[in-house]
Amino acid sequence: MTEHLRRRRATTRAGATAFVIALTLAVVVGTASAHVDLEPSKAKAGSTTTLVFSPLNEESDAGTVKVEVLFPRGHPIAGAVPETSDAWTANVTTRTARKAVTGPDGAKTRTVVDRVTWTGGPSPTSGAFDLPGLTVGRLPTDTKKLEFKVIQTYANGHVDRWYQKTVPGTPEPEAPAPVLRLTKR
Repeated sequence: MTEHLRRRRATTRAGATAFVIALTLAVVVGTASAHVDLEPSKAKAGSTTTLVFSPLNEESDAGTVKVEVLFPRGHPIAGAVPETSDAWTANVTTRTARKAVTGPDGAKTRTVVDRVTWTGGPSPTSGAFDLPGLTVGRLPTDTKKLEFKVIQTYANGHVDRWYQKTVPGTPEPEAPAPVLRLTKR
């Protein structure tokens, strides 16, 4: 084999490798951007805080018309008060917990938030959008994080489910649930 042919094959392999790496990065970055942001990402355990869920609209021909946020069953929260909005209407659904938790007013209760459903919109057909703020509390003190499952419905009937757990040290799942990290201070 001539030196010229060896160099040409090496250049072709290097180009193919670079292409595969670029394609992999594009897929990973594309997947990582497909989710529901949650602000703030951290809050003090035992406190009351305002959360803003920001879904990414992934349908090019339809806006989001409904977003359901399912609250963690293993670490219940007693209260959720949505901010008012001209574009979105919120409905808070409750359930009865096995054990009493401390509510926003400091009293013990077994009535906890099951889900909050926003209807309205539709959202823009591209990019992320903010739902109205949601004041929740008291946050649990028996865990370091809360994962909220989110179901997003579009005007064309398509549904995205953001429900997968994120495991430290592994790649982000395809449909990650938004996470609120709880701190001691």
